[in-house]
Amino acid sequence: MTKFWVVAKQVYKKNVRSGSWIFLVLSPIIMGALIIGISVFMSKTMDDAKLGVVAPTPVISQSIKKNSDSLAVQRYTTTQKAQTALKKERVDGILIVTATKSGQLTAKLTTRVGGTPIDSSSVQAPLSQLNMQLAAQRLKLTGAQLQTLLHPVTIKTNSVAYRDGKKVNRKNTADAANRGIAVGITILMMIFMMVYGSMLAQEIATEKGSRIMEMLLSSVSATTQFFGKLAGVMMLLVTQIAIYGVSFVLAWSVIKKQKMIMGLLDQFDFSSLGSWAGVSIVAFFILGVLTYAVLAALMGSLVANQEQVQQAVMPLSMLGLLGYFGALIAQASDNILVRVGSYIPFLNVSIMPVRATMGYTSPIEVPIALAESLVFLLLFTYFAVRVYRANVLVYREGGLGKALRATVTMMRAQK
Repeated sequence: MTKFWVVAKQVYKKNVRSGSWIFLVLSPIIMGALIIGISVFMSKTMDDAKLGVVAPTPVISQSIKKNSDSLAVQRYTTTQKAQTALKKERVDGILIVTATKSGQLTAKLTTRVGGTPIDSSSVQAPLSQLNMQLAAQRLKLTGAQLQTLLHPVTIKTNSVAYRDGKKVNRKNTADAANRGIAVGITILMMIFMMVYGSMLAQEIATEKGSRIMEMLLSSVSATTQFFGKLAGVMMLLVTQIAIYGVSFVLAWSVIKKQKMIMGLLDQFDFSSLGSWAGVSIVAFFILGVLTYAVLAALMGSLVANQEQVQQAVMPLSMLGLLGYFGALIAQASDNILVRVGSYIPFLNVSIMPVRATMGYTSPIEVPIALAESLVFLLLFTYFAVRVYRANVLVYREGGLGKALRATVTMMRAQK
């Protein structure tokens, strides 16, 4: 076990200090910081619009000020004073409110070109409310009667999915959040598997090409080498995710104050993360990254030198893209190809989470797919270790396919 951790720490320390890994980790943080910085800059430089109000009673200007967070309301006693303030650019617009003989309020909004924009709806709503209150007073309606008269129609919306002829109800917000999370996890999985798969294959190919592997295996077994390198790369992945988690926690105090960002986040129901769908997405992510990492280690052991690393990474890229496009297709329809693909190893970790969040799966399908992925990971890891052990000191020319066939033949002969 000591040798295992020595190998894992060596892989971890070597890569965590590399410029490529640091750039991989910092680039999303820098991009996020730029977005937050732009949002903060815009919120500080864009002052509230200044509105001058001329009205028969102070209640009108007070009502507009109370119901409009984006307006700085200043009351003027005469229209001339308000127009003078507009001319001298002390305000961005003026609102002249008058009352007709019947008691109805009418208003005229004049805005200054080059000033902070004023949305007419921000003053229309409080004026309409005052109009209704005045009308209720003239008609001698009680407050309860007015509330009954103005009570809006309640409309409940939901999406439906049909499975085996049965309707399944789902909340729209949870559906949108789960769909976005599933696609986001699929994209992250594809990125992580390509980056860390390439890193693991590069690690093994470099040691094989420089003949360092021969010296390493004199003191550490091939099996320990395999799992140690796999653990070291997984430690890098955990470190990256932890850095993003800490960065988000530190940035949250700034993010929660930005109306633009919070308005976007409010569209999602993040309570779905605690649901079975959210748990299954995380489980598929873990199994998927591990499966592709094992494949990368297997393919890396087949190369003869560092120049063949791109050939070793190609199967990972192809499978990752197939799973990604399968996940995109699963959002639109649950056809037979999508259903079959959600049970095929390497593809199911991308397709099944999307099918589950779209409501296309029965309660038993997701556990079956998870169990299948776990069993396949164990069996595939066992096969990959045998191939790694048999091929790690073998240097064959002629491509990965030829090397894999020769390795399998040799493994059969050893039996």
